Amino acid sequence: MLMVSASVDAFFITAALVLVPTAFYLRRQPDGLLTLRNVLNVVVVLHTLSMLYAIIVRWPPNIFQGLNIPLTMPSETIRVVLLQSAGRPPDASLPKPLDALLTRLSSFDMRTLYVRFGQTVIQDCEYCTTFDEYLIFAAPRMALGYIKEAALVALITIRGSGHEHWRTYAVAGLVAAFITEGYWVATTPIGIPRDGLNVFMWHDNLWMVRHLLFLALPIILHLLPRAPPKMDPAPLITLARTQLQQTQQQLVTTRFVHAAMQRQPALRAASAEWWERQHVEGEWARADEHVRRAAEKLGKGIQGGAEGPAGKLSQRAKDALRQMMDSLGLSLPQ
Repeated sequence: MLMVSASVDAFFITAALVLVPTAFYLRRQPDGLLTLRNVLNVVVVLHTLSMLYAIIVRWPPNIFQGLNIPLTMPSETIRVVLLQSAGRPPDASLPKPLDALLTRLSSFDMRTLYVRFGQTVIQDCEYCTTFDEYLIFAAPRMALGYIKEAALVALITIRGSGHEHWRTYAVAGLVAAFITEGYWVATTPIGIPRDGLNVFMWHDNLWMVRHLLFLALPIILHLLPRAPPKMDPAPLITLARTQLQQTQQQLVTTRFVHAAMQRQPALRAASAEWWERQHVEGEWARADEHVRRAAEKLGKGIQGGAEGPAGKLSQRAKDALRQMMDSLGLSLPQ
């Protein structure tokens, strides 16, 4: 079997395990391929592949872990080990960036910065000599990764995705993660044992945690339950308007009901009996002292005045009836 490299082969196998189920899932969608949901599926899958490629193939370089040598090994010894591992003679020269890195690692303080900021920062920043300069050089690179992840979160939670309400929480989590990582990088004390072995490489481990967060966050957001779509109020408003128009037409026609009832003897008798019964029951209620006191406490007084009932409930009833009659274009009899 042809092997390119262990990491590249592992990435190809992982990519196949991701792409094959995704292809079957997309083909079985009843709504077709060109939907917002499927577009977001493709975006999440591509981002997942890029994160897996970074984790499996593009791991941060580290000569101490790669050669399995202690952090306290002298630079000249490291140079010899590098040449031996490359199969080159001891008097051969190393590439200029690597040679400059070994020259800087002659200082013990620089090795603590190596643990804190990683090999790439120490190797690429040619003008840096102090902690602050390396911090200023490393911070934008770290921030750029969080900015790109926040942009992806905004895309996944776009309007219509059903996950719009999760955007604020996801971005807040990314901001908190950025602040926490920056705080650890800037303030964590670096401990190096005498033998220089088993040193906790802060940069490499925080890099791994960051990329695992970038890998998991879009997947979790995309798989969270979708919020129900918001209903368009326009149909409800149209329906309510139609019902109100029908009610208005019915109220307009009620002025003809009384005259129509009077033409039918049976309806006229039934109407008179009903109104008489209502009058008797109303007199009973108004004559009850307890009912009057309770109505006054509720602001619906029914006390009668010298010119007839002048309580609050009567006034409110008259006002409501007057407004209704005015809306219908009728006059209220005095």
